[in-house]
Amino acid sequence: MTSRSGTTFRVASDLLLDRERDALAVGRGPWSASLRGSELDDIAFDGELVLRSIRFVVRDQDWKTLPVIVDAVDHTTSGLHLRGRVGDDGETVAWSLSVDLGASTLRVAVRAEVTAAFRRARIGLIVLQSPTLAGTELVVGHPEGSTTTTRLPDHVAPHQPAIRIESLAWTGDRIATTARFSGDVFEMEDQRNWTDASFKTYSTPLSLPFPVALAVGDVVEQSVEVSCARVDAAERADAPLATPLAVTVVPETELAGKREDPDPDPVEGRIGAPLDSVVPTISTSVSSDPDGGRAGAVVPDTIAGILVEIDPTNPDWPAILDRAVRQAGSRPLDLRLVLGTGEEAEPVLRRLRDAAVPVVRVGAFHRRTHLSEVTLLTALGDVLRTLRAEGPTPHPELVGGTRAHFTELNRNHARLERWTGPVAFSITPFMHDRGGHQLVESLGMQSVVVADAVRIADGRPLHVGPVTLGARYNAVATTRASAGDSRDPELRAGFGAEHVPGATDCRQSAEALGAWVVGSVAALAVSGVESLSYFEATGARGLVAADGTLTAAGRALGWIAELSGRQRVAVEIGGVSLGAGSPVAGSPISPAGVTTIAAVDAAGETVVILGNLGETPVRVVLAGASEPHTVDLGAGAVARVVIARSGS
Repeated sequence: MTSRSGTTFRVASDLLLDRERDALAVGRGPWSASLRGSELDDIAFDGELVLRSIRFVVRDQDWKTLPVIVDAVDHTTSGLHLRGRVGDDGETVAWSLSVDLGASTLRVAVRAEVTAAFRRARIGLIVLQSPTLAGTELVVGHPEGSTTTTRLPDHVAPHQPAIRIESLAWTGDRIATTARFSGDVFEMEDQRNWTDASFKTYSTPLSLPFPVALAVGDVVEQSVEVSCARVDAAERADAPLATPLAVTVVPETELAGKREDPDPDPVEGRIGAPLDSVVPTISTSVSSDPDGGRAGAVVPDTIAGILVEIDPTNPDWPAILDRAVRQAGSRPLDLRLVLGTGEEAEPVLRRLRDAAVPVVRVGAFHRRTHLSEVTLLTALGDVLRTLRAEGPTPHPELVGGTRAHFTELNRNHARLERWTGPVAFSITPFMHDRGGHQLVESLGMQSVVVADAVRIADGRPLHVGPVTLGARYNAVATTRASAGDSRDPELRAGFGAEHVPGATDCRQSAEALGAWVVGSVAALAVSGVESLSYFEATGARGLVAADGTLTAAGRALGWIAELSGRQRVAVEIGGVSLGAGSPVAGSPISPAGVTTIAAVDAAGETVVILGNLGETPVRVVLAGASEPHTVDLGAGAVARVVIARSGS
């Protein structure tokens, strides 16, 4: 099975959602697609991918994506008819969706009826185009009948690349595609901002007020019609189709099969030249679960520090800070302050100074915008200078940027033009889609995002993180939770991400998440990035599970952290260079699903860390050293290989 990003391996099963494991392959004539739950993915015409996906989505007033549940899938003479419901607790919307596949046209139509009143940010169809179309000419048709010719952006677009959309037309390698939208006015956003591998066209422009109250009985009807034609000069676009128009719907596993080869074909790997980047410092965040490491779970010694976010208006901030100090041990803190004014930082910084706690850096972000303002950073610097004048105190590095997604840095970096210090942003791959395919595809988009972040930073150091699966807080909510006025000095109920819907994901402990971490560090560890922070120390979102067991992600990060500050080395796997640290080289994943990062350690030996994101075992034969090294990687496995210097 080919994934939406063009990879040719089957993603490890423990990274997938049930709807992905139970995917159906749909075909008729020149059309093929994957049906994953209610999502029509990997839409291809005559063998060429033309769309990543067409989906029906409902997002509530806080932009939370509500689950779309499929109750029935019926086959029709020309395609499929799906019926289902939407809602977390009980039904909110009843919906039906038809998919009709013709000789050259695919039409998807949805009818959704509100069954319980709610406030929505968005409801309707979305269309996803592949990020490989970046730079492609795009003709945008508008409701009034005019057209605009533009290009899909190469750099991640901070704002909408196209607005007032009634149709889109573009040409791929062999196929010219036109998509026509009805039922609303549509516009496009560049989802690479959130490390989604797509350009998304969605209904209801963001310029209109939201959220919108929907009443029982309200109906939304929309459709997307996709027309394709061959553009090969050797073949007439209207040539008759050789393939009969019969609908086929079968489980994808029947097409691809599951390869259980105990002796897999070897994949060639080669250790290359040194790169111009080093492995960044690796840290993790304080645990926000009720236990907080009390049960004795500890992170690997090689993890460099503990990141902690403190809002001084939260009555539990002293307890949160004390937990971070306890989990850090002798490690320094990376303190990120959520402030209204710089002066609010004084009691937090004073507490750390009086306790002689080492602090490597301090960031300041406004609690409303999640951004650093130069005035806020200046005021924080004044507080630090006042404390230093009173007595010995650490001299932490001041950090600006955003505690939210790269999106906010991309859209607002002009506010930091006068800021000459380091810049930070965070990453979560699950802003829009919690699928395992999205998780894997986000790795290539991390390469794209960090390249643009380096360009924006313009020589200023970058600190990336926290990198988490689910969002640790809702940066786009239209309702704001109160910090409350009750204190819980033992944090027995947890705090922060512990109470955020979607922040906790069972794949945190998946074996294949270790391979994902290897790919993520390989994508982000480019020249200019000084530190990376992943997940939490312990617990359900931690490097170490509540029972003290080191997760695969924790093990991989521990190995990588040993190499912090060491020069990276390029590694080629299956003919693809995975160590260039540049989006020019493409995704940090080989065609076989292998990820890798390598560096020269203090002893002069090359350490290669390999991961397998696929569900099929892979044998990697590494050349370029004194003698080849063979590494067998099981499904989702991670391995560490040390290659001695020649003659040692």
